Amino acid sequence: MNEIASILLAVYAVAGAIDGIYLHLWKYRLFAHEASRREHHLHTIHTVLFTIVVGTLYVAPSAGLLLWAGVGAFAASFVVAVLDVLEERGARASLGGLTPREYALHVGLTALNAASIALVLAARPAAAWSLDAPVLLDAALPELSRTIALNLLPGAVLTALAHVVLGLRPVALRFARPGLA
Repeated sequence: MNEIASILLAVYAVAGAIDGIYLHLWKYRLFAHEASRREHHLHTIHTVLFTIVVGTLYVAPSAGLLLWAGVGAFAASFVVAVLDVLEERGARASLGGLTPREYALHVGLTALNAASIALVLAARPAAAWSLDAPVLLDAALPELSRTIALNLLPGAVLTALAHVVLGLRPVALRFARPGLA
């Protein structure tokens, strides 16, 4: 189950990079528009939470409090995703709204993320869910799962840092494209 979860995570990360880096940061530069700054901040929170989820649920054989911290980070990212959906219509109005392809991409991302998380959590032994359990299981995660997650983590951290830096007003103004709504 962990291997399938990690493969789904990798597909999610690639599709997420198209959405979060290409569309949000490069094409639309959401960070540079007053109307979409709140949406950018939500994306920033989501990218930071994603790194925590990858580290706690896919890299480490987490249990006990660490496992629950990963679940909490995922739950928080889900709330942020819902807030993002509620924010998008107003935030993107001046940019022509979301295209049907971007909506479809968001649906696909949600499905990939949910399936991956469900599998990675289902693979944890029952004893791992106890708050009294040690924070790491004795058994390592499968090598493929760990390798995929370890290779995704640096990109996730860099993406989160890019979101944070671009969210700073002076930086956002510096990288805004003239004439873009």
